[in-house]
Amino acid sequence: MGIRRCLICLAWVAAAACSNAWAGGAGFGDPDEHSPDEGPRYFGFVRDERGAPVADARVTATHKTLSLVTRSIATGAYRLRGFKNDIDPKDVTISCSKEGYTVVRVYRRPIPKGQPVKAIETECRLKRQS
Repeated sequence: MGIRRCLICLAWVAAAACSNAWAGGAGFGDPDEHSPDEGPRYFGFVRDERGAPVADARVTATHKTLSLVTRSIATGAYRLRGFKNDIDPKDVTISCSKEGYTVVRVYRRPIPKGQPVKAIETECRLKRQS
């Protein structure tokens, strides 16, 4: 059992290290640079209805006519850089999709009041189509 867990951990690390970010996304191995005019980042997980990770799902953050797009990695995790800091995070919509799945639920953790927000977490739940 110990070897199996080790192999699973190694597979997760390899997937995270090899993931590429697309069009406004941020790779998980990228340095955590945050420009002064950048607003909070967006991150979270894409999972199926049972809670299992969904890899390679398209995740989009949208504000009016602006969009940032990335893909979830093997663990279902994703990360997107922020929009400019003059954009209110409440006006940003996160959506997820993957061929063969339908969206069940998108849940954003509440934004703490009275504290600077550096990152906003959103979880997407998808259901495999029958």
